[in-house]
Amino acid sequence: MLTTEPVYARLDRAEPELWAAMRQAQPNFFLPFDRAGIDPFTQRFPVTLRLEGTVRGTGGLRLVDGTCATAVPGLFAAGDAATREPICGGFTGGGSHNAAWAMSSGHWAGLGAADHARALGTRALGHGTRTLRRAGGAGLQDGPRGGHCGAIDAGGLTRAVQAEVFPYDLNYFRTEEGLTGSLGRLDRLWAAAAAAMPASADTVLRVREAAAMLATARWMYRSALARTESRGMHRRIDHAALDPAQRHLLTVGGLDEVHVSTRPAPVRADRAEAGRELAA
Repeated sequence: MLTTEPVYARLDRAEPELWAAMRQAQPNFFLPFDRAGIDPFTQRFPVTLRLEGTVRGTGGLRLVDGTCATAVPGLFAAGDAATREPICGGFTGGGSHNAAWAMSSGHWAGLGAADHARALGTRALGHGTRTLRRAGGAGLQDGPRGGHCGAIDAGGLTRAVQAEVFPYDLNYFRTEEGLTGSLGRLDRLWAAAAAAMPASADTVLRVREAAAMLATARWMYRSALARTESRGMHRRIDHAALDPAQRHLLTVGGLDEVHVSTRPAPVRADRAEAGRELAA
């Protein structure tokens, strides 16, 4: 119904004596209603789907060990930036797993980063002794091909990416045809962004945010094409069944040329054991 008409809800089956307890148990849930002046127990409110990108535990930076280190030496990830797949696989909720992961991974990543810095020694941390190299440069002064096209319109690029990832028919009800069509348009947007003139000091932050959205959309749809099944929060209309032969993880990367590779899924008895292994 969401694709053709508005959907509304009302918490009218909750008995009045439970209202205070519900507010106390989930105060964040009621905050938007209070701000909008809506009583959800007596008034209707609209219901829709919100795209949360890779922040629901189904994606993020790949962790290589229990310190929350990534494949980039010295880079540690935590919370929504890091994948929660080690503890909950390809699906997660909005509460317990996410909150526990945010606190735990932040602690582990902080310890790991501190240990890494100590191992480098004070001399290695001095000015000019280490060379950092970034992978991308869209919109930056020293971008790899910058200057061949006009400057990036951050708002326009953001809206163009949203037009490919917001529609339910493209992102929620996924098909090879829909994903391939979106990727063609996203790839053209990336080619233009990579060849654009450098952004000004006033616009560079928004430009880089828009470029990050574009890169993430291309990674997301490339990996979605590679998974020809429905698993976790990934739904393929043309491959609606779960495929036991695809019980593996997908790693995606690259900018101009996006690549997808498979990794064996860790064999664990249960999720509790997975959490203990990551914490070890």
